[in-house]
Amino acid sequence: MLHLALPKLYSLVILSVLLISSGIASLTTQRVFAPTIKTLRSSEAGYKIDYTNMTSLNVEGILGFWTVPIIRVPNASDVSLVFESLTVGFGADYISIGTSQFAESNGTVKYRAFYANLPENTSQSPVRITDLNGMVGPGTRIGAQILKIASDTWEIDMITPQTSFSLNLVHASSLHVAQWLVQSLTDGSVPLANFNFVSFDHANATINGVSTRLNLLDNERLRLFDQSNNCNLADTESITASGDSFTVDFVRAAPPCPVPQALPQVQTQNQTKPPQIINDSLTILLAAGGFLVAGVVITILSAALISARRKNIPSESTTPALTSMNALCKKCSSTLKPNARFCDNCGQAVL
Repeated sequence: MLHLALPKLYSLVILSVLLISSGIASLTTQRVFAPTIKTLRSSEAGYKIDYTNMTSLNVEGILGFWTVPIIRVPNASDVSLVFESLTVGFGADYISIGTSQFAESNGTVKYRAFYANLPENTSQSPVRITDLNGMVGPGTRIGAQILKIASDTWEIDMITPQTSFSLNLVHASSLHVAQWLVQSLTDGSVPLANFNFVSFDHANATINGVSTRLNLLDNERLRLFDQSNNCNLADTESITASGDSFTVDFVRAAPPCPVPQALPQVQTQNQTKPPQIINDSLTILLAAGGFLVAGVVITILSAALISARRKNIPSESTTPALTSMNALCKKCSSTLKPNARFCDNCGQAVL
């Protein structure tokens, strides 16, 4: 937690420690969805804490880290701009500190640091931080904070791996908004520079003296659109599992936006559905195959049954024996013995 009366040296020491730890943490965070009140189309991309309708909640500090993006200049004649900032306040009443990248028509890119204090220094804002000239180039890790240290005094700090900057500002009004932003000029006069992406981490805000992670505050996600509010220029991802990190992705420099392709037509009831034909045909084939197999099985079983019955029934003799005890010989009328074929007395064959 950052307290209101911290000396500048102590604040810079804390920023230095967080600068190192944030560089390690940014390599291991996983992007997952986190609760957000709503997503808004805006002239900036990033996240916002807004207690404008709850005046009892005062924003008294904001903290954040990011890496200065490498600007891509597709054409040397193109002029473009992007800047990343921490901002307390809104509209014409705010304090801001950040970095900017301006691609000139000759193809060079100027990397600078700045701060702003409105309405106290309207004529001078934004102010270039000359102490950080040459220290905020592409790929540089930046740590920054804005902290209220007295009723009308605020401290702004920025630290890089090489050096640091700190300044006290007079700002009398109470502020109720905190923002972590990526943006260009709001009037659209300069296209948004191709920054690829910017990742913020250790995003914390101090509300009524208590420093809290971004995901534990009533946050709003901002998507950068052009002035017509129809063309998305930069998009903001969800807060990561750490609760204080997120990424803003470049989409396009300026309108026009591609027209979405028409969706394929939905099939009507009169249209043939090939999958059902395949299924019906398959059903018929399976049924026919089942009947065929059943017929073969029945034939085999019938043949086996007949064969078994033939084995159990004795074969008939071509000359069956006469077993009747009353049978008489044809010639001599003597009684025929059982199973005899000839008469005992006359030896004549029985007809």
